[in-house]
Amino acid sequence: MSLEESLEQLKRQYLHALPDKKKQIITLWVSLRKNWQSYMLSAVYREVHNLKGSSETFGLTETKDIVDKLELQLKNLLDAPAPTLNLIKGLDTLFHQLLQNNQHYLPAAPVVEAQMQQNPYNPSKARHEYCIAIIEDDNNVGAMITKQLHEFGFNVQHFLNFTDFIKVQYASPFDLILLDLILPDYTEDALFEAACEFEKNNTRVFVLSSRSDFDMRLLAIRANVSEYFVKPAETTLLVRKIHQWLKMSDKPPLKVLLVDDQQSMVDYFSSLLRSHGLMVRGMTKPEQVIPTLEQFEPDLFIFDLYMPGVNGLELARMIRQLDKYTSSPILVLSSDDTMQNKVSIIQAGSDDLISKQTAPSLFVTQVISRAQRGHDIRSSASRDSLTGLLNHTQILVAARHCINLAKRANSSVCIAMLDLDHFKQVNDTYGHSGGDKVLLAFAHLLQQSLRAADFMGRYGGEEFMLVIPDMPAPLVIAKVNAIRESFSNIVFVEEGAEFKVTLSGGLAFSTECHEFQECLLLADKNLYEAKRTGRNRIINTLVK
Repeated sequence: MSLEESLEQLKRQYLHALPDKKKQIITLWVSLRKNWQSYMLSAVYREVHNLKGSSETFGLTETKDIVDKLELQLKNLLDAPAPTLNLIKGLDTLFHQLLQNNQHYLPAAPVVEAQMQQNPYNPSKARHEYCIAIIEDDNNVGAMITKQLHEFGFNVQHFLNFTDFIKVQYASPFDLILLDLILPDYTEDALFEAACEFEKNNTRVFVLSSRSDFDMRLLAIRANVSEYFVKPAETTLLVRKIHQWLKMSDKPPLKVLLVDDQQSMVDYFSSLLRSHGLMVRGMTKPEQVIPTLEQFEPDLFIFDLYMPGVNGLELARMIRQLDKYTSSPILVLSSDDTMQNKVSIIQAGSDDLISKQTAPSLFVTQVISRAQRGHDIRSSASRDSLTGLLNHTQILVAARHCINLAKRANSSVCIAMLDLDHFKQVNDTYGHSGGDKVLLAFAHLLQQSLRAADFMGRYGGEEFMLVIPDMPAPLVIAKVNAIRESFSNIVFVEEGAEFKVTLSGGLAFSTECHEFQECLLLADKNLYEAKRTGRNRIINTLVK
């Protein structure tokens, strides 16, 4: 179902429910007329205001015109004494017009289930599912590149000629091709022509060539290839480019927390945002917000301004008192976008007020731009600038949070402390550029090897922390040892010199600790033991 069809279906559902909604408002008005009380007047005003917002959103101009007049008169009565008989008769007439305005109702539509309940965001493939082809007629060169990429966890297949590659490509297309330009069965022109077609069909092509002259690079540019590497291609740079072009950074969808006391508004705006790839958690009860934040960390908040019990400004102030969200963007929805309201929401710590009658495309644009800013703010504050992994503070927060959840759920979490062996010697011998290259390669290896549910961070210098929840201890130990072995086989090149680096690690499981700090100390103790007993090993105390 397209977005337009989904929104139209929501509109039909709203129109079908609208007569009952109007009758409820009329019933409240009749009760108020019999017993004029301020709290009842506030309830009528709130329902009329909500009706104004939803009629604006769904483009019901006739209904909105009537509701505009009702809202204005009711608003003037909020802080005034009991109304005159003439004023009540005038309101009676408007409520009667509202009730009679039924000529455009459509029959009931089936409930939209998938569109409302599911997030259409489709994450990228799992890292090991990306397939890379190396077409290189020198068997030694091709085998070396294949082995190095395998150490990073890539699914790689080596071909000695283009003909054999084509047969496999047609049956099961690769995601990325490393293409040597000197092959026995195809000319350079034919290879460039093929590369151009692959790129048009979203298969990335990296050229591997012994030539670095201007003419050859120009041919590659005209064939629209993604990258050009001069042999011998440096593995760490190659891996970084593969991550970039295949978008393997596991960039999550932007997350929005939406609160509106009208379910129809929650459904409408959630559907609109989800159709553009955002992850939306919508709710009608403001008191659900704080408990939700433990599991759902939004990049942006959207609050309805007028809600019973707790309004949008109060909710915004509450969010601003949480250290984690002091800079997170907050948008307020209202059908009343007067300058006075805009000033009020800014004073409450919100970023802007958006009218409920804002065009869908403009609404989405505003939300995405601000949500991206919120994501960037959170990311810059939580990520290590070199490796892109969680920084010291945030990996500790993640570890503590996972252990607390595991204790409540009676499950297990592993804390792994990993340290690169003799890293000072790497910096002394190959300079900080060589050291940074090693750190980046290790970060890529971790991202390639671990699950989306796992956490990885740079604890400090050459020390890293992994948080691995809900995995049996033997599998965790095997996984971390596999990372250690793969890293020890990576060949680094700095100014023509080749070298390798190993790592040591200590593991601790939440099931053998009473609290987080004890788990952290045990992992550190085991890391120290791994260093003391010879390095390039993983020590744990749970499984011998």
